[in-house]
Amino acid sequence: MLAELISARRILKAQLLDFLGLPDNSQDQTDRIVSTIVSVLEANAAEQERFWETFKSELAVDPVELEAMLKCSAAERQQWIEQGRLPILEYRSFRKSGIHLEYPVHDRRFILSLTPTDIDNWRKEPKGLIKNHRPTAEPINTENSEQNEQSRGAFSAAWEKIIADWKEQGSAEISATFQLAYWTVWASRWAKENQLNSFKAIKSNEVYEIYEIHQQAWYERKNQAVKLLIEMPYAMLYFYRPPGADKLYLELCDDHQDMMKDDYYWDKWDFFYQNRKLVNKCRECVYCETKDYYSLYYLEIKSDKFPDFSFSYHTPYPIGRKFLPHPETLPAVDHVEQDGIFRFGRPLLEQEKVIHTEKDVLLKFEAALTEAKKFV
Repeated sequence: MLAELISARRILKAQLLDFLGLPDNSQDQTDRIVSTIVSVLEANAAEQERFWETFKSELAVDPVELEAMLKCSAAERQQWIEQGRLPILEYRSFRKSGIHLEYPVHDRRFILSLTPTDIDNWRKEPKGLIKNHRPTAEPINTENSEQNEQSRGAFSAAWEKIIADWKEQGSAEISATFQLAYWTVWASRWAKENQLNSFKAIKSNEVYEIYEIHQQAWYERKNQAVKLLIEMPYAMLYFYRPPGADKLYLELCDDHQDMMKDDYYWDKWDFFYQNRKLVNKCRECVYCETKDYYSLYYLEIKSDKFPDFSFSYHTPYPIGRKFLPHPETLPAVDHVEQDGIFRFGRPLLEQEKVIHTEKDVLLKFEAALTEAKKFV
């Protein structure tokens, strides 16, 4: 079972050798290496845990497989994710109809730990019962206009107090910088909201196009703000280059495809890494690298006078390189925080849609942008 799983997930031979502590040039066939790993895991619980942790991404469960394993519907899967019952390991994406669509994957260890009794108990609970596994705000009834108006009024009063503090205890410049930084966060979240809505409306071309237009407009505003913010005081721009930052493309010719199969290589990438010179010399094989495709520009806005307020943003390198400095001129960071309920670019919560309406965020953002331009 485990051997079949390792083969099906196409973990590179080099990765398996590294796990076993064997040299990369080992001539052992892949099936023998897999057999060795299975034996090690069966005999040593600690090694088994190390294996699951090392390859948790490669062994992650996608939505289709998860529904088959749990014998559940897509609607049930989505409901259990929203309830916090199915923790998400990470999001992945694919292109469809010219756009990037995201989907969640889950840690296989957790999925395998679930029992039929767990699933039955989840189904017995009311559909509306959601456990609070994350720090979400208390939901607001969006149909209650009076309550919504009170919430917006409460935020407005608190916001005016914050602006006054920034001006009185800091300066007009700090206030302008922080206000633009704040509304840029909400610009990005409305971009994300429109992106999610476009996914849901993909069957309706007219509605889909409306959301797409709104999404692109919000992202353009966000990029405009980032371009301005990096020129203002209290801003620091970094560059984050993750492991595997380059996008790689490989297409083997027919002869090398046959060689890969005959010599029992794990996949085309395993073949390439073992025969790099051979592939590079071949006129029929195609290999190319897009440098820093998965890298990010990372902008941080903060002031020692207001340690409780800080803002951070990330911009993908393929987008940011058009208007941001060259990476080699920037300090590097080894980590970019992209998680948490207040992370930049996450979807909107229902309460936030009430307090920070799209129309109101647009008005506030444009006013903050105009004010910030006075200090550049």
